[in-house]
Amino acid sequence: MTPLSRKRELILGRELAFANAVGAALFEKPKVSFWMVLLPILFVYFMYRMQGFRNGRKQFEEEFMITRRRAMDVAFKAAERGGKPDVDQMARESGLPEGLEERYVTWVRALVDHYMDLLSAEGDSFEGLVRSAYRNRTDYLLTLNQLNAVEREFYAALKPHLAQSTEGVADIISTIQDQSERLRRDLA
Repeated sequence: MTPLSRKRELILGRELAFANAVGAALFEKPKVSFWMVLLPILFVYFMYRMQGFRNGRKQFEEEFMITRRRAMDVAFKAAERGGKPDVDQMARESGLPEGLEERYVTWVRALVDHYMDLLSAEGDSFEGLVRSAYRNRTDYLLTLNQLNAVEREFYAALKPHLAQSTEGVADIISTIQDQSERLRRDLA
């Protein structure tokens, strides 16, 4: 595995852990009850709910990672060839409605820039890459704040499109934003 590929895996691994943590806040894990001992049929129902919980979290993680993986692919290809990333091509292939494209491009560009910084840094761990790329906590916090801001703008533009087809979309997006900001702050 090349050093660049190793960095890519470290970054995507951290993003997957991030998606997992956000998903944990969105999905309520079923709790074991004392009554399950007395009424075994409740245990069957618990297992059914637990399977739904696992499937929901897995699907959320996969969908949460789609844009991040695509952004990483763009950044990785640019880093390999030493050129500039082609974010506009990614946006054209996204299939989003026209009103969302501009905010999507802004969000993806921020992600790609962040990934490019990390891919060009030196380090054997994600934390090492961050320290090398951003040099101090303030610079890293500025980048994370920028990511939070562009995500917030994209989600605000996305909300009306999802409101027609998804129940409780405002609460879902609010939870994703709150958890993302909290997790990034904790990471810094």
